[in-house]
Amino acid sequence: METNRFIQFCIKGLEKAHLPSENLFSASRQLVGDRMVYYRDRRNEYRFTMNALMGLQKAKEQGNDIFLDPEADFHLMAKRIHEMAHSPEDIAATLWTGRAIGTPIPQAAEALFQSLLTAAPRLKNLSAKGLAWMIIACVTGDKKHVDRAGTLVKLAESKYISDETKLVREHTAGIRRNWSSFGAHAYIAYALLLYARRTGDGRAAGLGLQIVRKLVELQGDDGQWAWMYHVPTGKVADFYPVYSVHQYAYAPFFLLEAVDLGHSEFREPLVRGFRWILGNNEMKETMVEPKHHIVWRRVFRAGLNAKLVKIFRALAVIHYGVKADIEKPPAIQIDRQCWGFEMALPLLAFAGRKEFDELFCDQSFLS
Repeated sequence: METNRFIQFCIKGLEKAHLPSENLFSASRQLVGDRMVYYRDRRNEYRFTMNALMGLQKAKEQGNDIFLDPEADFHLMAKRIHEMAHSPEDIAATLWTGRAIGTPIPQAAEALFQSLLTAAPRLKNLSAKGLAWMIIACVTGDKKHVDRAGTLVKLAESKYISDETKLVREHTAGIRRNWSSFGAHAYIAYALLLYARRTGDGRAAGLGLQIVRKLVELQGDDGQWAWMYHVPTGKVADFYPVYSVHQYAYAPFFLLEAVDLGHSEFREPLVRGFRWILGNNEMKETMVEPKHHIVWRRVFRAGLNAKLVKIFRALAVIHYGVKADIEKPPAIQIDRQCWGFEMALPLLAFAGRKEFDELFCDQSFLS
């Protein structure tokens, strides 16, 4: 068995989020008073379960004992693919998961994915994350699919990545064309670097590394990865909420790919970002809760957080010289919940990695 305290912690956390009677993972667990409460959301639970199965499969391949059969549960979940027919992200997640597990893709899912590949250049609802997941699903397939990934990489370059700032557009039209989350950047950078490592494509590697360097440039002093960016100016629009999963999974996805391509300088921002959840943060408090095998979801601003307030705050940063500052308590507080995929993604990033013992052996992960 792999002796990695952090990996074991994540597996136990997923086991507590698992609903065996339904072969899926709950949408979230939230601390209410002194007890954990499960929250349900059928649509999110489809994608979160796919994420969890990929992570558990990776952990299993590295010699860890897990509590379910990823292949069996994948096929049970994939029977619902018709419910996800209008979601590029869910379709791509199904293909990515099946390939990660190494099992035949159900015909209905494969047909939806092929239609999605054909329509991708014309889709108005295709997010950067959806495009990235499509690239990953192709790269992990056979040669025919890898070739299709190349077409998607060109689409990312032409429509989703700013030539001027190297930031990623979350959407290609509307107001969200100028505002983009960290998640959009993380998955596009990861997809480009994964494609580059699998194919040797230097242009894709260059594009991915440009995004990585820009994100590292904008990383907070305590390792925070910002929540929202303004693409035209290349600035952080708002650091909050700071999401834990960005610190210990999303950023490691692309930083580890960059390291594996020979860019060892990206190890330091990975370690600094991870240490944020261990208490090296503006709260001076660990985000890890060992009793429930959970990492608290995020640090967010106390008080008004309505969408309109966030928009006005971001506009003030971009157009009126207000600085996107790191806040201190009591202006910020911890959101004591964890979503169903958040203990799964670090398994994909870190299972089998041996070079981060200073993080994995932290006392926070003792239960």
